[in-house]
Amino acid sequence: MKSILFASGFRVFFPLGALGAVMLLPYWVMLITGVTDYLPSYFSAPAWHQHEMIFGVFAPIIIGFLFTAVPNWTGEPSPKGAKLAGLGLLWILGRVAVFNANFLPDFLPMVLDVALLPLAIMGIAPAIFRKGNKRNYFLPVMLMVFAIFNLCSHLSALDLVAIDENNFFIAALLFVVMLMNVIGGRVAPSFLKNKYPDVQQFSHKAILPISMISIVVTMVSIIFSAPAVIIGSSSLVAATAILIRVIGWKGWIARKDPLMIILHIGVLWISVGFFLMSYANFYDDGFMVLSYHAFSIGAAGSLTLGVMTRALIGHSGMPMNNEGMITFYFILINIAAISRILAPVLFIDYYSEFLFISGVCWVLAYLMFLIRAIPVVIKPRADGRPG
Repeated sequence: MKSILFASGFRVFFPLGALGAVMLLPYWVMLITGVTDYLPSYFSAPAWHQHEMIFGVFAPIIIGFLFTAVPNWTGEPSPKGAKLAGLGLLWILGRVAVFNANFLPDFLPMVLDVALLPLAIMGIAPAIFRKGNKRNYFLPVMLMVFAIFNLCSHLSALDLVAIDENNFFIAALLFVVMLMNVIGGRVAPSFLKNKYPDVQQFSHKAILPISMISIVVTMVSIIFSAPAVIIGSSSLVAATAILIRVIGWKGWIARKDPLMIILHIGVLWISVGFFLMSYANFYDDGFMVLSYHAFSIGAAGSLTLGVMTRALIGHSGMPMNNEGMITFYFILINIAAISRILAPVLFIDYYSEFLFISGVCWVLAYLMFLIRAIPVVIKPRADGRPG
């Protein structure tokens, strides 16, 4: 089992990311509801929650995806065996160190936590550049920027950088959004076209660059606290461009195909998030936090569960079947997003109840993924191939 478990990145980092989703959110709920106030971290409770959702949940899933995808793109292996196990251990040490930061030397939690992404980059960058995989040259660069945001959040929490750590968390979340916009924008339409070849999709080559530039402008504007009109305008452009892309893919063709439609729903949530962000900056800043949850629960939740599930099935040699359990946790993650976003707007008198529903659905969705994934990742591929 040991050799199989560490034979491919998805076998380690998908379960770790899902485990983080299952364990970290409930503790945040316990903190904000007063069940406990124990958090010996140099991050405040809200900052710890933001940090861990981004770098404790989404980062390992991104690593798992890239460690699994890059060998397909380049024909060269990504880290496996002892190297992969060491990176998994580093993720665990990072979570423990960030939580217990006040008990440790000042820079040790930062080093243990920040080191994971650069080391992961070293595991894929040589293959991408050596094989001339120009389409993906941007990935190591983007991941290094992601790591820098993590570093800056630590430095801010230690009062060594005079920028609010929250700005770096928002920028890091928008980085995840950028990655979802690119990768989701590749796999969602291409998988649909491959399975439903008669669908007539449309797109314009300028739409993706427009969406990416507007996201970068939004990210930089938030970091440096630019006027609301700039953030509102750039996020409106991003929302519109992404919505045009999603409509052009015609994902509704796959409405009875959960493993397919979940990818389109995830990208659609990105557009919803930017529309909410634009509204927040032009009219009501209370909607800003709703945009963050559209990105994190709706978009990232749908896309991580969708991509992880498809990769789990595909790279374990199993048929790509829509199982009832899989469909159910796709539904749960979207109930979690809708509950978290609609409650403060339409059901303010029942805010706590909807917050509870959202949290339960989030945890159950990732827990069900874990239950489905663990028997798969500890067994050899069904088709006998390596990986």
